[in-house]
Amino acid sequence: MRPIEKGTDLGEINPYERAQQPLIERLGEYCSYCERWIASGIHVEHKKPKNEYPETKFSWNNFLLACGNCNSGKGHGQLNLEDYLWPDSDNTFMAFNYDSQGRVLPNKIHTDSINRKIEATWLALGLNKHPDSQISGQQTPTSKDKRWLHRQQAWQNAAKRKSQLAAFDTEERRTEIVEMTIQRGFWSVWMTVFQDDVDMRRRLIEAFPGTAKACFDENTQPIQRPGGQI
Repeated sequence: MRPIEKGTDLGEINPYERAQQPLIERLGEYCSYCERWIASGIHVEHKKPKNEYPETKFSWNNFLLACGNCNSGKGHGQLNLEDYLWPDSDNTFMAFNYDSQGRVLPNKIHTDSINRKIEATWLALGLNKHPDSQISGQQTPTSKDKRWLHRQQAWQNAAKRKSQLAAFDTEERRTEIVEMTIQRGFWSVWMTVFQDDVDMRRRLIEAFPGTAKACFDENTQPIQRPGGQI
């Protein structure tokens, strides 16, 4: 999950729908959770559900962007923010692994406490939805939930571009790859496929608006986010 930086706190925004434009300007038209690019209908997501927590309904600090699947899948009810990891406060790129089948898997290399929060986040956001239910915790998605399929396609696309780059590496081709990635999203998938290409990862970190640069060292390896849980 791409760690993001929302920038200056804009305080109270009422109605909250007006937060959509500044969020898009700062973060791009990407779901903050599954990372896919949304052509239209992207939602202003409330980390703490607005019905249960009306005191934060208009608070900039409570806003993210989400697609319909992630927004509806997260659901409602009482929620303690500290029980989960969030892309605007943690280095969530350290929380999950991505693979060629379109799966998102918890990266349980942390302390027991953090690992529990990673799994809770995985389940709450429906990132565990995948047709392969042999892995503990994974659930079969509905026919309308194609996030796993789009991740799989992004992986295939990224692997193909990487292979082409290996055969013929030019500045122009690298630029084209970044431009393609921006149009389609799934930043973490591309970062994973290009994990051994520091130059491409630097370009991806720079190209996506609002990526939290403090979450990476000079070689693009993820590091503890200042003030974050990971």
